[in-house]
Amino acid sequence: MDDIDLNVLLPNDPPFFSAKARNGRLETSGIPIYTRGNKLPPTQPGGSYNGIYVEWQWDGNQLIVRNDRYGMSPLFYSCYDNEIWISPSIHPVLRGNAPKELDDVALSVFLRMGHFIGQDTPFLHIRVLPPNSTLTWVEGRMQIKTASLPICQDVNRSISFDDAVDQFSHLFDQSIARRLPENDDFIVPLSGGRDSRHILFALDSHGKRPKTCVTLKYRPPATNEDARVARLIADEMRIPHVVLEKAASWFDAVLIDVYLTNFCGGSHGWILPLSAWLKGRTHTIYDGLAGSVLSGGFLTDERKMRLYREEKFEELASILLYEGNKEGFNQTVLNRSFYRRTAMPMAVSRLVDELKIHAGASNPMLSFIFWNRTRRMVSQIPYSILSHVPLVHCPYLDHDLYDFITGLDARIFLDNQLHDDAIRRTYPQYAGLPYEDKSKKADYCKADYAYFRYATNKLLKYTLSHGFNYSEFLRKEYLYPKILTDLARRHCHLPWYLISTVYFFEFEEAYKAA
Repeated sequence: MDDIDLNVLLPNDPPFFSAKARNGRLETSGIPIYTRGNKLPPTQPGGSYNGIYVEWQWDGNQLIVRNDRYGMSPLFYSCYDNEIWISPSIHPVLRGNAPKELDDVALSVFLRMGHFIGQDTPFLHIRVLPPNSTLTWVEGRMQIKTASLPICQDVNRSISFDDAVDQFSHLFDQSIARRLPENDDFIVPLSGGRDSRHILFALDSHGKRPKTCVTLKYRPPATNEDARVARLIADEMRIPHVVLEKAASWFDAVLIDVYLTNFCGGSHGWILPLSAWLKGRTHTIYDGLAGSVLSGGFLTDERKMRLYREEKFEELASILLYEGNKEGFNQTVLNRSFYRRTAMPMAVSRLVDELKIHAGASNPMLSFIFWNRTRRMVSQIPYSILSHVPLVHCPYLDHDLYDFITGLDARIFLDNQLHDDAIRRTYPQYAGLPYEDKSKKADYCKADYAYFRYATNKLLKYTLSHGFNYSEFLRKEYLYPKILTDLARRHCHLPWYLISTVYFFEFEEAYKAA
């Protein structure tokens, strides 16, 4: 298959709206009426709409902005000096008149976790609309009304594991039934794990098969177990299956990813070939967003749960901040002054505040991860990188399914047993299909060294194009010799500093231009 052009993912101008009250007159620009996503009927009388969406409407006098229960589809806004800017992309909002003062506290967390938390962005005066909110703006005055987060506080300890499996299976099938495609012109991205195959099996049980499944090879070193297992599933179901190659240039993928993810992190460059391949091919896809978090105990263990129960928030925060293994970059590549301004104690304090919000949840680790990592980082795949697809269904976010799962005892989810049993019981005809073996490790080969040498060469040319002037964020005196040293090595491995280096060069350029 020919190399996929990732540049097709760069929008000419992201949708936005702005309004300013000046001398008794209103000046506006952008799109006055906008909707992204899909609104499904409420699952409970008087409840909020199911589905993921964000919308705004300007009637000539009043602006009203609304989003879904989870706030998964990002909406950035700034309101300053009688002027408001809104957009699903941060880039148009940066054109507004709000001060571009950096939020050092928010950045201190981002530097360690790789994503922001709550409604934070890199900028103090640009925020993300909270979940389940209504923003109104009239003649320079803004008001935001936000419903409380749907955090379950009562653990259903009476339910047995077997009953939990059966109910999970039933509610997931119900979620799929609420999101059936209009025809067979839809695609299911398929991995070797649980989330996507559950979606595929459930759709098939309702008589809906995609016109194709598609799997993307990961950047090296990779076993490509995903592609192997996905092919087994597709062959068993006799569904056409396309396997896409990794990005031709890892550097190019990272560069475009930084823009598409709105300077909010995520390191999703690996998935860009899939997004580019999907563009213009289909109206509907299905994504497993939150599946592993809600049903598999992702990033949760007994130690973290114990620290939450004992309210040892500072210790838990430190674990979460260090497990991202980003402090090595921060200490060596970041500008010393910037590093001091965003020191670890500041990050711990900010993270503790967020951890406390979820302390009363029946499963506090699940709640924290869902409302922060899933919402602020992983959701950028379906709702930013894949935003060109008109309809992206995320069935694990069905309200009834979420409410049930978040009320279960946290120990039920460990080791993926709940999800494994649900799939095996509901679809016994596919019980023999394996899962991706994540214990397998890949070694570098000659082609891998060449792949990363090419990326590192492009990084060198890119960094040199930014000159030798002082950088507020990066230590060029360390970075440039480091890149040259790595290129001089016989074997060029994945440059551990590439993603964050590109991020801060791009961020600094946007920051200074704003």
